[in-house]
Amino acid sequence: MADQELTERVRELISENPVLLFMKGTPTAPRCGFSMRTVQVLDQMGVEYGAIDVLPALQPLREVTSEISDWETFPQLYVNGQLIGGADIVEEMFENGELAESLGVEQPAGNGAEPESGPAAEAPYQSPPMKIERS
Repeated sequence: MADQELTERVRELISENPVLLFMKGTPTAPRCGFSMRTVQVLDQMGVEYGAIDVLPALQPLREVTSEISDWETFPQLYVNGQLIGGADIVEEMFENGELAESLGVEQPAGNGAEPESGPAAEAPYQSPPMKIERS
């Protein structure tokens, strides 16, 4: 069973941030390829998003997100409090225009199947504060 205090904090973050990405690393320094691909898509969309580095508390956050959304792998993208999915789902939605619709933005011109390579120099993310204490 997930830690209730951490579960409540994660629920708050999801509800307080219109677009929130739980990822390995940060948008400027992703620590896995799936997280990097998701950041690339979001950067192409030009939306502000919060990002939480799950690595400092990977297992407790897996337990919490599994309880909240029945999904325990990372990255996880939430839009307006709802889980969108991981990297493959985000990329598929980007390619077919569903992600732009979910985010309430225009689909970028030439949405091509491949996001631009490398994280954007000036990512529009704003990481929400989250203190995770390990026991």
